[in-house]
Amino acid sequence: MESLQQYIEEPLISNMLSKMNSELDKSLTYHCYAHTLDVMQQALALAKMDDLNEHERLLLMIAAAFHDAGFLLQRPKNEPIGAEMAREAMLASSEFSVEEQEMVWQMIMDTQLNAEGPAQTARTHLSPWLLDADLANLGRDDFWHQTTLLSEEMQIPIEEMLPLTHTLMARHGWLSPAGQVLFSEKKQRNLDFLMTQIVQ
Repeated sequence: MESLQQYIEEPLISNMLSKMNSELDKSLTYHCYAHTLDVMQQALALAKMDDLNEHERLLLMIAAAFHDAGFLLQRPKNEPIGAEMAREAMLASSEFSVEEQEMVWQMIMDTQLNAEGPAQTARTHLSPWLLDADLANLGRDDFWHQTTLLSEEMQIPIEEMLPLTHTLMARHGWLSPAGQVLFSEKKQRNLDFLMTQIVQ
C-alpha cells in the first residue's frame, strides 16, 4: 500500500517541497508548506478510497505538490506558474509523456476558483481528487481554524471573510465519489454554523 512518504521521496516532488518549505513567504498563513502536505495527504486518501491505480496516484501527487508552487513568485494568478513549474519538472525527468505533462498542468489550472457558477471545474479525469483535497477543510473539523488563517493571509477582517466563505461554500460541490462520502455531512454542518456567525 502506497504511503505519502514514498511520494514525498520522489525526486521531482521532494525538490519542490524542499523549495517551498524554505522559500515560501512566511506571511502565507494558509497557502503554506503544511497546506501542500495536507493536500497531498487528502488526495492520496481519496484516491485510495476510489481505487485509482498507482500511476494515477503518482500524477495526482505531482499535481498536489506543485498546485501552490506559483506562490513562490506571486500570489495573484499563481496557478499558471505552478502548472508550468510542474510541466517543466516532468519534462526534465524524462519519465512522463507529453499527455501526462499536460494533464498535470491542467489539473493545477483547475484549482483556480470560478468567478461564477460552480466553484470549481474538473477538466481532466483526475482533477476531482485534487480539487476535493484542496478544499477538504470545508468539510472537516478544522474548517474554522483554516478560515481564520486565510483571513489573516488575505488581510481581510474575519467578519468580512465569513460572507465570502459562505458564497464559496454555496457554489461548491464535491467532485469525487470519496469526497462526497467523506466531507458532505460535515461541510453542511460547517455551513450551518457559518450562517449563525455572519453579522446581518
